[in-house]
Amino acid sequence: MKKAVALVLALGLFLNPIQAVWAAGDGPTIASALIPGVGQIMNDDHHTWFGRFKILTMWLIELGAIITTPILASKEGFPLVMIGAGIFLFNHWWSAYDAWKGALARQEVPTEGSDVR
Repeated sequence: MKKAVALVLALGLFLNPIQAVWAAGDGPTIASALIPGVGQIMNDDHHTWFGRFKILTMWLIELGAIITTPILASKEGFPLVMIGAGIFLFNHWWSAYDAWKGALARQEVPTEGSDVR
């Protein structure tokens, strides 16, 4: 029963930001929630040093979570798996939130040829 509750809570934390931005139609946020770093690339964050550092950090956290969570599951059991899954979910949330902030910032900048009043 505890495992089922933990799974429902983890899925809720992961799906809540996706559901909110899906209704808004925010492509970089959804892409980044599924694959961390993709939304940052769609927002052109990879053109700056800090943006490249952020994307690399997200990818390294993702790779670390993918590699270590099954290892912990086979050796230590359920409690440490939840720690690994929490890191995994946090990385997806951070990436989606950062892509959403970047998409909002890009929408506020008027583009060339737009009717600015």
